[in-house]
Formats: sequence, C-alpha cells, structure tokens
Amino acid sequence: MAATAESGVSEQIQRALDALRAGQCVAILDDESREAETDLFFPASAIQPADLRRLRVDAGGELYIAVGHEVAETFGIPYISAALEAAVLPKAPLTEPDTGSASCNGVSGKSDKGYPVLKYLGKGVDGMCQGSCSVGLSLDHRSTHTGAPDSERSLTCRRLALLWEEIRGERAESSVEAGKAEGEGEAEREDAMRRLGKEFHTPGHIFLCIENPRGLRTRQGHTELSVALAKLAGITPVMVGCVMLSNSGDDYGALPAASARQWAAANSVPCLTGPDVIKAVLGQDAPLVS
Repeated sequence: MAATAESGVSEQIQRALDALRAGQCVAILDDESREAETDLFFPASAIQPADLRRLRVDAGGELYIAVGHEVAETFGIPYISAALEAAVLPKAPLTEPDTGSASCNGVSGKSDKGYPVLKYLGKGVDGMCQGSCSVGLSLDHRSTHTGAPDSERSLTCRRLALLWEEIRGERAESSVEAGKAEGEGEAEREDAMRRLGKEFHTPGHIFLCIENPRGLRTRQGHTELSVALAKLAGITPVMVGCVMLSNSGDDYGALPAASARQWAAANSVPCLTGPDVIKAVLGQDAPLVS
C-alpha cells in the first residue's frame, strides 16, 4: 500500500488513525494463528451510548476496556491475578452482617487463611496469554443505576478515560509551575486512587484489560494492539473493545475473519490485523518477544 506523506504509515493504518481521532470505530483481527478473533474498538474518551449499542449489536461478545499500562499505574489498578493471589493470604476479619450467607462484604468460605479456593482458580498464562493474563478489575461508575444499559456503560468507559486525562493534565501543569520533571510520588498516587474510588466501584459491569508493561514487544493481544494504535494516533490510551461473534446458522463461535472483513468494508470501518499494527508501531514484521 502507498504510504502517506503525513506519517509514513500505510494507507490502511492511516485510515484507522483518522477514525480513532474522530472518535470512530476500528476493527482489529489479532492473528489467525492466535485467537483468530476480530474485536471492534472505540476510543473511550469519546464513546457515546450509540457506540455502545453498536458494539453490542454488531459485535455481540464480551465488552471490555483496554487501558495502557501507565493508566493502570496511575490509579494503582492491579491485574486480577495479583488481586486474587493477595486474597488467598490471611486477612483481618471483615465486618459482615450476621446472616450466615454471602454479602457484599464477604462470603462463606473465608477462613483465617484468606480465601483458599482462589489458589485453585488461577488461569494458565501459556499459549495465547503469552505469559500474562491482561484482565484487571471490573468497574461501574457510581452514578449509574444498574450499570448495565448502554447509557451507563458508556459513561463508565468515558469517565475512566477522562479522569486519567484530567489527572495527567494537572500533573503536567503543576510540574511546569514547579520547574521540575513530571513525576508521581506517594501523594499523587494516593490522590489518584482516591479520585478513582470517588467515581467508580468494583465489581462492575465492565472488565479492564491492562496492557503488558513492554507492550507489543512481549504480548500481542487485542489489549496491546488497541492501546498501541491509540498511542500511535495520539489519543488517550483507553479503548472500549468487543469481540465479534457469529450469528449464522450453527456457528456459535467467533465471527470468521473473512466475514469480519466483509462487515468492515460494508460499514466503512478500517480493519487491521495484528501484524499490520505491529509493523506500524515497531517498524518490523515480527515482535521482539523476550
């Protein structure tokens, strides 16, 4: 494909970058040798209820928020595997209603050894996970009613992205005024966590997926691919994704790659593959896995 004079990337990549900058949808097939799934993505900072409906209707699979590693670091959000490992450890007793049944504060099965069942439920990280599972916590915005409708889930997604933008902007401004490099101390981290908790609670209706710290050089999942594309476009590295599922006949799996490409072409949605994104970001055909 012909490269654009603006950025030196392919025309296909340029279309995707332009779409993201305009708050529009892109499709990404990770690789037919990996999950072989196509996910649709919208930039979280601009997502609206109609966009959420489109993901639900035209994609139909799991909805999630892919966040850059720096976003998770700012808020202190862990991978769910780390949170579960911590939950196995002994804890001080929680204050629970004397009902003898599950509650929002705790469940039966907790002992002085934490929640030992969790040590049996860890996910394997070989194969497609490429050494790490990207899944983090699930969130809802505190202003939502149930958290499930398109209007409420889009608010959750949008406010997470905008809150990070606000915090980053404030830090950059204060660093300039103080005449020092932008950084993050304990006070800044505590403030960010407090502000996250003021607006959001967990569990919620949308799971976060956190970019690997080394990005595409280590892991080439939809999380890393979409976040890398967002960074290449110069937008906030928070993307709302949803896997495309088949609605045809007896096929109850992921939408075949050829069908996903046809859908994208018919709807004027830029459609990329993992190798397309990797080459545009890393300048090479294969990632540097180490």
